[in-house]
Amino acid sequence: MKIQVTIDDMGLSTSVNRAAKILQNAGRVDCLSIFVTGAALDEALDMANSPGVRISVHLNCSEPPFLTGVEFPDSLHTWFRNGSVLAGKVKDEWRVQIERVLSAGVMITGLDSHHHLHNLSGLREVVLELAKEYGIGTVRAAVLPDKLRRPSGIVLNSFGRKLMKMAKKRGIRTPDLMLGFSRSGNVTRKYLGSLSGSLKREGLAELVMHPAISPVWASTQPDELELMRSEWFNEWLKRS
Repeated sequence: MKIQVTIDDMGLSTSVNRAAKILQNAGRVDCLSIFVTGAALDEALDMANSPGVRISVHLNCSEPPFLTGVEFPDSLHTWFRNGSVLAGKVKDEWRVQIERVLSAGVMITGLDSHHHLHNLSGLREVVLELAKEYGIGTVRAAVLPDKLRRPSGIVLNSFGRKLMKMAKKRGIRTPDLMLGFSRSGNVTRKYLGSLSGSLKREGLAELVMHPAISPVWASTQPDELELMRSEWFNEWLKRS
């Protein structure tokens, strides 16, 4: 299975951007996912204009501030129960976030979201409608080979599979697997090695990584950076 390496949270902080620059220069990154409401957005957008890297928008409706000034719930449990009720306001916010990236002259090739909320009922329709509206060909679906390693994994995997089916009907691509969920911010050699069985088929797997020069929201983010810089990681990508 082909592996696409994506760095999420670009623009969240300079620490994330600097890590991504190191890895981009080393040829270890395929896609940068831009967190439009982040404090270091302008720096991330400058990097997004570099040749040879795909750009996704890391749509945010769970961590303020928001560009439309709307207040959204900060509880993931609330989103799981009532996400569809806020679909209209979410669509307005996500559209503004997409427009912000486009206004910088950046070509967007994919959409995903902070905390994977676009996989939820009601929000699946929103992200697919926006993808069609802006001619964006790929949407990340949370189809998880490691769904049993976190309590929320089984539910999220179910939502991700529904999103994948809906996307296919609309002619929108999704990766066949999303890797990294159960070890978000703390992906290790042991974890990647444990995925070997899941990768022995045709298709595309997106490895979602969260490296940083110094910790932003997890103490192990610098360890992810060192893993991705290692020759071991480069060889693992070639073997997969």
